[in-house]
Amino acid sequence: MPQYFFDVRDADGFHRDPIGDEFDSFEEARQQAQALLPDILRRELPDGEYHIVVCDVRNADDRVIYRGEISYRGTLFRN
Repeated sequence: MPQYFFDVRDADGFHRDPIGDEFDSFEEARQQAQALLPDILRRELPDGEYHIVVCDVRNADDRVIYRGEISYRGTLFRN
């Protein structure tokens, strides 16, 4: 099975995946990246009103083959 790595950029910096996971297809790896993004963002929300989380999927050749990005912006309106 092909090996895929999930590198994350968030408010804490860049986190390179040294281990990776095996998936039957690229589509399964892409779906995993899409599932990771909201979970990471949810953990960061208490720390502020603006966040961007990026997940790069690399293949076994160390080439980025997919990038997912999610953002949140909160705005407080006062009367």
